[in-house]
Amino acid sequence: MIKNVYQRGFTLIELMIVVAIIGVLASIAVPQYQNYTARAQVAEALNVLSGVKVQLAERYAFDGDFGTDKDTNLKELVSQTRYVQNVDYFYREDNVAIGMRMRNQPPVADAIRGKRLRVELIADGGSIKWACMSAKSNGIEEKYLPGSCRGEPSSF
Repeated sequence: MIKNVYQRGFTLIELMIVVAIIGVLASIAVPQYQNYTARAQVAEALNVLSGVKVQLAERYAFDGDFGTDKDTNLKELVSQTRYVQNVDYFYREDNVAIGMRMRNQPPVADAIRGKRLRVELIADGGSIKWACMSAKSNGIEEKYLPGSCRGEPSSF
């Protein structure tokens, strides 16, 4: 009498191949996820500036200028953020440059810790041009910037 023997389970080789495939996929996915996280944090930091941009645009619309560097209420608009360490304002003629430094501690992604971003408001014949870019010194790498934020710093 012949008995049929059925194989149950997986062999060691099959399990090792599955583990190797999972390892390769993880080695690709983890760095991409870290880049995605850094970009999302930079985008959120830029959203924090929306209140500041509105305030400066209103000033320009009503007063014809952006104000002076003596204004302190703009700093209150971005004082309680998770990713932004500090924001500096540089006024020059009809232009304002806003420098933003990311925090140098978690939860900020390692790639952007302590790095700087720059947003420029340039008055142009009654309208305002907005530009966003990495800062000249200690700037955020371009691959972590949103697509609309990859300009070149102006001369001021």
